[in-house]
Amino acid sequence: MRLGLRRSLVTAAVVILLALAGTGGVLIAQAIRPHISVKEATAAAIGQVQQMNTGSSGYTLVNARYDLAPDRVYDDRGNLIYSESRSACSIAGIRAPSLLCHADAAWILHLHAPAQGGYSSYDAYVVVNATTGRVSSASVTGS
Repeated sequence: MRLGLRRSLVTAAVVILLALAGTGGVLIAQAIRPHISVKEATAAAIGQVQQMNTGSSGYTLVNARYDLAPDRVYDDRGNLIYSESRSACSIAGIRAPSLLCHADAAWILHLHAPAQGGYSSYDAYVVVNATTGRVSSASVTGS
């Protein structure tokens, strides 16, 4: 009788552990995926670029990539267009040093506009926070 009870308790413990591990896996999977779509990020990026009064319009998406923690973002030519400056952050209500703080997940978008205003084309690189949808950085160049 004791052996049967012990086996039942061990089985119940294993089932509970598996359920907790599965729940944790689902929560982690939800946390690492973007909260806004690339379409929403593109709309925010185009809106920001148009507000910059560059004299350019007609932007279309060339490339989009999702980055979980972009510390530095470079354009296609290797120019730095965004650098995360981390300061202290709050972890479980305790102020933690910057080395424990990570950058927010972001969509990194490359937009292109056709020839206009004396330039043969415009390229814009925009970093959009993947949780809030706010533009963190935007850079426009005409060539």
